Amino acid sequence: MEETNTRAGSDISIDDCIRIPNKFAYINKLISRDLNNYTNAPTFTKYSKDDIQKYLGDPYRYEKELRKAVVYIYGASSHFRRLIQYFVGLSDFAYIVEPYRIDPKKANEKTINNNYRKVLNMLSSMNIKTQFPNILTVCLREDTYYGTAWISQDSITIQQLPSDCCAISVIENNVPNVTFDFSYFDSHKNLLEYYPKEFSVKYNQYKNGRKNGRSKRWIELDSPNSFAVKCNRDILDYSLPPFAGVLRDIYDIEDYRGMKATKTALENYAMLWMKLPLDKNGEWGIDLNKAKQFWENLDDVLPEEIGSVLSPMEINKIGFEKSNTKDTDTVTEAERHMFSAAGVSSLLFDNDKASSNALLLSIKADQAVTYGIVKGIQDAVNRIIQAQTFGKNFCVNFLDVSQYNRKEVGDAYLKAATYGFPTISAYLASQGIGQAELDSMSFLESDVLGLQDMFKPVKSSTQMSSEDIESNAATDEGGAPKKDIGEVSDKREVNEELE
Repeated sequence: MEETNTRAGSDISIDDCIRIPNKFAYINKLISRDLNNYTNAPTFTKYSKDDIQKYLGDPYRYEKELRKAVVYIYGASSHFRRLIQYFVGLSDFAYIVEPYRIDPKKANEKTINNNYRKVLNMLSSMNIKTQFPNILTVCLREDTYYGTAWISQDSITIQQLPSDCCAISVIENNVPNVTFDFSYFDSHKNLLEYYPKEFSVKYNQYKNGRKNGRSKRWIELDSPNSFAVKCNRDILDYSLPPFAGVLRDIYDIEDYRGMKATKTALENYAMLWMKLPLDKNGEWGIDLNKAKQFWENLDDVLPEEIGSVLSPMEINKIGFEKSNTKDTDTVTEAERHMFSAAGVSSLLFDNDKASSNALLLSIKADQAVTYGIVKGIQDAVNRIIQAQTFGKNFCVNFLDVSQYNRKEVGDAYLKAATYGFPTISAYLASQGIGQAELDSMSFLESDVLGLQDMFKPVKSSTQMSSEDIESNAATDEGGAPKKDIGEVSDKREVNEELE
């Protein structure tokens, strides 16, 4: 007889009143694949320049092929990878949390503070500095990032969805929603358990519709947990990699590199010419068989790179070298042309001419491209935050800060703060200190560790009273401080020894 866990005097089973979430392990530890039962090994194809030309001619039809070609070249070309990583590095995802639709005269300070802390904790659980650069990389490489969020109390993990099975058909709150092709799981059923519960529910919905003859394999995912971030927001029907136009230039680099290697190899070859003498009657001046023996003896001792020929005729060299004396490095020229085609100054990667001001202006123009994508990520994050009850009156604002303009932006925020503007949080965020660490680090250093009292700066004349200055002046011999050995010239050192 099956036992049931019931309380005395009650026919209600306790087991029926307890539910353990079966996805708890997946939420806290995202499993991407089972190596012991992994049968979906990726396949790679080497694309030719003609293939790239065909894909670019009809990007809507060859969307998937163009995406795969870009991913392939991202791994095969160090130039293309460096270009993408350069744009990713133009944002460090510094952010501040701002009030949203709050009337300061009517707001409850305690409620605002509690909700503000919850929003900060939620953003901290996203690990923005580590997760979001991956989103930015995919957008710059493939144009569109499709993701879904696993949200728990302690962490928020963003899982990338397979781009070939995703599309954009709806925009909600300025954020593109994801429409997923659930026929993907017909051949990948073993992967269904690695996706949120929503995917299992909607896959069953797709299968039931197929049985009833009303199959819809494209089903929109629920917002705000699922979202898309797009680089080219003006083209929503298909993905067009933003740097697809430079793929042909990358192939030119490889072509020129191969031509240069061939040219260098040919320049290492030489040929020796042995001429048979003729008399005035046109007869051989030496026996032909003996001449062949001499030629064979010579040919046997020559290295592989040097050829030989026996001929009674003059042999003249015909060269195809350029007439000018300047030898142009075609590989370097192709590399510069590739970066120029991408709209990026090649001097950023091989600076031998440009000034620092010219490079700074070029970086600012490039940073605007990256910041546009970051703002798309910001919209998706705000949609998730404001869907929570505690986050409806807050929004996150990503600052236009990178390693190249950190000092400039920080000085601007600091100057505004000196005039009373509320830019203290923005200044600290631009310098790498977030709002979540602002008051907690001040509490730790001041109240817990007492570091401000422990470390006292050395007094200078600007911090001393007039009495202290006069007392020190009485014992001061005057003049500049005496320099140590190694800080004075040899001539001065000799003069000091003679004094």
